[in-house]
Amino acid sequence: MASFEKARQILETRFFTGKTGNSVLSDIPVFLESREITQPTGQDWIVMSIDDAASAVQSFTGDRRVSGGVVVFTVYCPHGSGTKRVREIADAIDSVMSFSAGSNGIDSSSSLYCQAGSINRISEDENGYLSYKVMFSYKLYT
Repeated sequence: MASFEKARQILETRFFTGKTGNSVLSDIPVFLESREITQPTGQDWIVMSIDDAASAVQSFTGDRRVSGGVVVFTVYCPHGSGTKRVREIADAIDSVMSFSAGSNGIDSSSSLYCQAGSINRISEDENGYLSYKVMFSYKLYT
């Protein structure tokens, strides 16, 4: 399995498994990049996207590869609701993704490690929503 697809499977599995048991995230709709969505009205929602960056050989023998990228969660909360809710959602995403490692049952010969998250404001009013992105860089060791 190619590393791009492997990383996608591990990241999505990790997030959706963690989301299920998380009291803040469990009821928030999450949409995956490049999939058709019907935007919710008047409620919080999230879009998850994965940006793969590069690959490199990690050893002199060429038997260990590492690839990396960024997984981005764009968090939308109704305009005028303030940043408290956005930051609660960002903290919940961070508790699932930050400093996590392993293969999540996808491929035992690989391990994906996520760094700590960072949060950035995108817009105060994007079609009636306050939007922030929560980003995690990751490395996939194969």
